[in-house]
Amino acid sequence: MSTAEELFQRATDVRADAVSHLTALAGDASMCAIGRSGRSFPAAKYHEGRQSGAGDVRRALRRWSADGALADAVVADVRQRWQQTLDGAQAKGPDWVAYATGGLDALAEITAALRPTHPQQ
Repeated sequence: MSTAEELFQRATDVRADAVSHLTALAGDASMCAIGRSGRSFPAAKYHEGRQSGAGDVRRALRRWSADGALADAVVADVRQRWQQTLDGAQAKGPDWVAYATGGLDALAEITAALRPTHPQQ
């Protein structure tokens, strides 16, 4: 399996996990409906961000049909956009911070699976 395929599969797994958590937290309510209610829900927004971040990786990899080194560059570009989102989130409130943190955490989860666990000697 190529690096791009591994990243895509890992992004798919992270996205599914995030959707599962989001569904458990929000139940039948959509995030839009929860947002319109005026109540803050950082736990759900975190998993919404994870789902969105993983989806961004999947879309970017499909768009570029990335292989090896290019796949890493595609994920780095997505990570940079999520970092910019987090950088601007503080002024918007805790839901935005949770959302952006979830997106960045998803990217870390996706790429962590590909890093060696033991340093090479």
